Parts: sequence; structure tokens; C-alpha cells
Amino acid sequence: MTTNINQFKLLGPAMILIAILIVGLAAIPYFGVARLDAESRERQETLVERNIAIWITDVEFALTAGTIWDESIAKIDNAFDQEWTDRNIGSSLIGTSRTRFVAILDRDDRLIYSKTADAVRERPFFKRDPQAILSDAGALVERVRKREVARKPTGIPAPVAFSKIEVIGSDAVLLTASLFQPDFRTATLVGSHAPVLVSAMPIAGSLQEFLGDRFLLDSAAVGPLASVEPGRAWVEIAGGPGGQSEVLSWLPPTPARDLLHQSIPLAATVTFVLIAGGIFAIRLSRQAMTSLVESQNKMRHAATHDFLTGLPNRSLIAPEFLRLSATGNITIGCLDLDGFKGVNDRYGHAAGDELLKQVAGRLRTWCRDDDVVFRLGGDEFAVLMPSIAPGGAEWRCRQLASLLAKPYPIDGIEVAVGSSFGIAEVSVLTIEAFEEALKAADEALYGAKAKGRNHVVVSLAPGSIRTVG
Repeated sequence: MTTNINQFKLLGPAMILIAILIVGLAAIPYFGVARLDAESRERQETLVERNIAIWITDVEFALTAGTIWDESIAKIDNAFDQEWTDRNIGSSLIGTSRTRFVAILDRDDRLIYSKTADAVRERPFFKRDPQAILSDAGALVERVRKREVARKPTGIPAPVAFSKIEVIGSDAVLLTASLFQPDFRTATLVGSHAPVLVSAMPIAGSLQEFLGDRFLLDSAAVGPLASVEPGRAWVEIAGGPGGQSEVLSWLPPTPARDLLHQSIPLAATVTFVLIAGGIFAIRLSRQAMTSLVESQNKMRHAATHDFLTGLPNRSLIAPEFLRLSATGNITIGCLDLDGFKGVNDRYGHAAGDELLKQVAGRLRTWCRDDDVVFRLGGDEFAVLMPSIAPGGAEWRCRQLASLLAKPYPIDGIEVAVGSSFGIAEVSVLTIEAFEEALKAADEALYGAKAKGRNHVVVSLAPGSIRTVG
């Protein structure tokens, strides 16, 4: 239906052009052209804004390995352990991710730890005093504190994190403030406030190159809104050192205007063969429509799929549940790789990325045709299994755990990882029941991880789980 509408909109100016050539009017088509190009621009601006938000959410989720952890509360909040903090938070984040600055504020927002990677110490953003960087993150920390007061933790807590992109000179970084929280509550907070992690991740290359290449934008540029030329599409993405807004701007596609410009010279020279001119204009219209639809499809795919593995991401899990719910009962399986961090630490991020691709490939191959596999972030995946009881899902997960444990060939070596599974059945086919089941499966997964490698834990009822070896 959308394709037909777009085709009609793009073919309309060509048909109007032929009529104008007959009656001698030249101004009428421009009204329709401007409207079509404005709609195309608005759609692209929305898709780019959503893609940036999804990328930031993925980065924030990756930080939960260190911030939602009982031991972090014990070693940072209860009794500060400098050596443990440096090894497990500072050095770990800088050594195993693209984070290059780490700072920790105590419950009273006092700086108790900071670390900057040697490789970036001379860059404009990172050569400043840690207090200057924390001043830039002040608004993020304040938002974290407001959310901390408002939240009501039950079960495994949801991440509390806020981020922004900041530009200083040629340096662009993603600045994030994340709240430390206990997961299983074997350690609890001493006071009413928890420590806060502030991290900074440099964006590779220039900001316009990074975002322009990532989202396929034409002539991308970053600067103040006042410097954006008329006719360019833009979204607000960052803040400068003085608090002013920085926007990403680019040349938006103009399929209708391009079509008009191509058609006018041709129609002017072949007015005596209107039929031939009409056919030519229609062909150009269809090419422009196809190009526009393909571009939109690529942007939609990038917004709803993991760029590394090609699997659907977290944003598609609820729509897929609604689609599958028409087939009958649904069981959710959440799985997490055991030993993935060790592969990353020993062989590097490239090997870790290749391992995730191969894991995704095995899940696609070994899950049933009706199952839908998602990558939730990091080394965590989920599987929606329609028309299968929890017992059958449990048996399937044991099979998958065995298959995933087989060695993976990576750059001439073989690596092996395990996998832990949490399973829950959707009791009633509603979004509310689905969200409860997803949470139960996630909690069951944490239970499986706590018991060691290659465990399967089935959530039988709220607060009740069954472990399967």
C-alpha cells in the first residue's frame, strides 16, 4: 500500500508535466514537488534520530556488566577498594571496550576514582582535568539522581543511564552517566544514594564521517544550527563546550525535484511526441521511487536489526510477539554466553565480534523455522518459540546449549564458550503478560548464570524457578 502511494506521488508530477506542456503552464508542478520532498526529508530525519538513539542505548546497555553487580556495591559503596575498582571497572572498561575515560562519584557525588587511557591523554577532550569532564557530565548525573529517587527496584533492576554527545574542537565523544545497582542484593547500599559511573567514549574519526557513513548520508556536516544552510535536513545530536547545541546536517534526497529537473528539458524538446515523453518520465519516476523505497527499507532495517549479526534487535521483540501470538502459546528463551569476556580479553574485539556472528549463525540454523532469534545487546540473545510448551522449550534449549558449546574456528584458532538459558512461558497472549514473561526469563537467566556454565533455568511461576543441568 505504501509503495503504491509513493509511486502515485512520484508519477503525479510527471503526468502534470505533460499536461502543462500542452496548456503552456510551468509553475503548477512545483507545489507538489516541494510537498513530496518535504515528506521524504521528514522521514529521513526521524529515522536518523531513532538510529542515533538506538546506538546510544546499545552503548549504555554494555556498561551494565559493571554497574549492575553486587560486588561493585560492596567494593565501591560499602568499603571503597581502590585496587579492585581499578582492575574491575577502570582497567576493564578501558581495556575491553572503546571507553577511554572512567570516573566514579560516591553517594555524595564526590570524585573517588578516575582513569584516562594513555592513548588519548593529548586529545582536546581528554587532556582536561577530570573535574572539568565531570562538570560537562553534571546534567547527566543530575538526571540519574532524579531517576534513582523515583525508581522502585524489584527483581533485577533496569539500567539507569543517560548519555549525550559532546564536541570540543575536533574531538567528539559519547559521555554517559550510569547508576551502580545491586543485582541479587547480596550487598546493599550504605546510604540512600548509590555511586555513579561517568564514562567517555571517543567517536572514531570525525563526527560527520562516523554518522554520515553509518546512516548513508550525503554531504554530512556537524555545526551550530545557525550555520545550517536552507534546504539541508538536520537533527540535534551534541553539545559544545559552552552548552550550545550541535546539529548533524546533510543533503536530503529530493526524488520529486530530481525527477522534475530531468523531465523538463526532455519534455521541452520532445513535446511533439507526448506519448514517448510520458513513457520516459514514468520510467524515471519508477527508478526514483525504487531508489527511495530501497533507501527507506535500508534505514528501517538499520533501526530494527543488529548491525553486527543481522539479527532483529530489542525494538522488534514486542511486534514479533504480537505476530506470533496468533499461532498459539509462546515460550521465551533468554540466553547469555559463558566465557565470552575471556575470548574478548585474550584475542581482541575482532575475534569477539566474529564469535558473535558465528553464534548468531548457529542459532539461525538450529532454531525451528517458526522461531525468531534476537540479539538484545552484548552477548545476550533471546528466542521467541511459538506453539511449544515449556517442557519442549527446555529440551530445545538443552540441545542449543550443547550445539553452541562446540568449538568456533576464528583466524586459525578454535575457541569455545558455554551458554546459559532462562525460559518462561507467556501465560496470557497480551503485551503485559509478554513483558512479565520476558522479565521472568531474564531473571531465570541470571539464576542460570549464578549456577555456572551451561545451565538451563525454567521460570515456573513468579519467584519460582527450576534448574536443568
